[in-house]
Amino acid sequence: MKKNLSRIVLTIVLIALAIYFIYPTYKDYTLNQDIKNLSGQDSLDFLIQHSDEIRSNQEKRIKLGLDLKGGMYVIMDVDVIKLLEDLAKKKDDALTNTLNEVKVISETSEEPILDIFKTKLQEKGLTLKSYYGEIRDDESDVESKLNDEIDNSIDRAVEVIRNRIDQYGVAEPQIQKIGGKRILVELPGVSNPDDVKQLLKGTALLEFKMVYDPEKTVKVMQEVNKVIAGTSNDTTQNDLLKNLELKDSSTLKKEEIVKTDTSKKKNNKDIVKKDTSTKKISDKKDTSKKTDTSQLTTEDTSLLEDTSKQLSQEEFIKQNPLFFTIATVNFESGAADAYVKESDKENVKRYLSREDVKAVIPTDMEFAWSQRTFEAEGETIHILLAIKKEAELTGGVIVDASSNIDPTSNTPIVTMEMDSEGAADWARITGANINKRCAIVLDGVVYSSPVIRSKITGGNSQIEGISSVQEAKLLEIVLKAGALPAPLEIIEERSIGPSLGEDSIKSGVISSIGALFLVALFMIFYYKFGGSVADIALLINVLFVIGILASFKATLTLPGIAGLILTLGMAVDTNVLIFERIREELNTGKPMRTAIDVGYKKAFSAIIDTHITSIITALILYQFGSGPIQGFALTLMFGLFANLFTAIVITHFIFDALLEKGKKFSFG
Repeated sequence: MKKNLSRIVLTIVLIALAIYFIYPTYKDYTLNQDIKNLSGQDSLDFLIQHSDEIRSNQEKRIKLGLDLKGGMYVIMDVDVIKLLEDLAKKKDDALTNTLNEVKVISETSEEPILDIFKTKLQEKGLTLKSYYGEIRDDESDVESKLNDEIDNSIDRAVEVIRNRIDQYGVAEPQIQKIGGKRILVELPGVSNPDDVKQLLKGTALLEFKMVYDPEKTVKVMQEVNKVIAGTSNDTTQNDLLKNLELKDSSTLKKEEIVKTDTSKKKNNKDIVKKDTSTKKISDKKDTSKKTDTSQLTTEDTSLLEDTSKQLSQEEFIKQNPLFFTIATVNFESGAADAYVKESDKENVKRYLSREDVKAVIPTDMEFAWSQRTFEAEGETIHILLAIKKEAELTGGVIVDASSNIDPTSNTPIVTMEMDSEGAADWARITGANINKRCAIVLDGVVYSSPVIRSKITGGNSQIEGISSVQEAKLLEIVLKAGALPAPLEIIEERSIGPSLGEDSIKSGVISSIGALFLVALFMIFYYKFGGSVADIALLINVLFVIGILASFKATLTLPGIAGLILTLGMAVDTNVLIFERIREELNTGKPMRTAIDVGYKKAFSAIIDTHITSIITALILYQFGSGPIQGFALTLMFGLFANLFTAIVITHFIFDALLEKGKKFSFG
């Protein structure tokens, strides 16, 4: 027994881990069944009561592919032809005719469009430089710039699509670039494909909106809180803020901006210094007392107590439901932003969507979520801003935007350039809103909300205070989305109904159980007790494969189920090799223990050879395949690794343990 102790402990640990990773999938299924059995207010109460548990299990469960869950599969094509037409600095009949020819050729050719375009121009004695370059540019430089523009247009399209899908509320969407100019979008659970198609094909809307006055914002929040609570209690926000307890030290870095007219000489730049003042919410009634809200608790971020009444937590939640879920901050620095924990976000959304709440929100105000989030003690914190409903300016006036590193401070910056009409409006807007924040909003999501420090003329602006190169690149993509959009066309779509998905799940489960039962029955019939041990290993094998899929948060598809069934067949094949070798040794007169040891030893090389070749095949399928092929390859690969362990290690120590106890058994 001591000889097998390490293998027994390892097996128990691995089984426990598999069960641990599979449990959220089981729990998510039971919660969904409970929700289906409820209706009306009972269903809503259940969702609110178990919101954290539901969200946690959804994040950790095994995801289901479109073929199992139903939904929509879309391939979108970025219109590079239209992009090249828009980028041209001069337009004539030769360019138009060439682009039309390229469009016809590209429909049947896999060659990159820019290469086709370049070849066609050369056939007519023209160059890329003649339409897209400057006098000093080389042809290769112009080609490189055009390639960058095409790549950036796809990145912008991906960002716009992701933003819109997130707002639509699709769970677990898959959005990725494929080939040179196409985007694959998988939307599980979508029930109205027409709405989604309209959402995906719409033009990106980039807007510049002023952040709402902070004092008015707090007053609106007070009224919203009263409506939600259904009471006219006189507790004011300032009173509540006096005793705001913020225990964790997750300091937030506020966005800063340096805006400058880069058309002027360097020493005449209008530069704003970074606002490094501590973020505080002032108590206007008692200026000697201020509560530092630059730090956000991760336990109870909005538990504000009225010290005159010393409310219990239950009483506080009842009287102040809104202020329990948000913590209003940045009061002195130009806004009354709200920090909302991931677990509270859906509640806040529900509050703000109520008709009675909308009635007390001013007609010129709207609430918008920031794209920026941060982590506090393992939980994502979202930022909610109050902004003006009417846009001061739209993104159509932006000519160009780029992200760079500021050589003086060695920090990321983003510059944007506007056309003459936009520059005039921008000068008026910035001049009238000095020291106020301007939100950069794409399709209703705030990507940045910098402070305007001076009037900006000339249309050239520079944004500073960006935390990373990746964030700067994202802001560049967002700004360009409203300046130079490349149209998107849906070239392929498939819709799978939820009922078909449910049928697929049932068929897949039935086929898997049927295959497992028949294989297990054959093993017992042919190999007697040895076959029974192999069946135990087979069940553990399935448990391991599902556990590995769950731990990687992989997506299970019908081809994946096929890979699982194939794994069961290979697991049996491995045991057959071992058992046949053992039977050969027993036929030569060797004792059972010796026959088992020799059988495993001699079968090992054949088992390793077959598994390694199969694993290599699975790796190739995963690397060069897509969608269903990858699902099949991934499941097969996991199954092969699990099979090696169960067939060689688990069955072997079971036989050893039984022999040590003097048990007798046969291999048929």
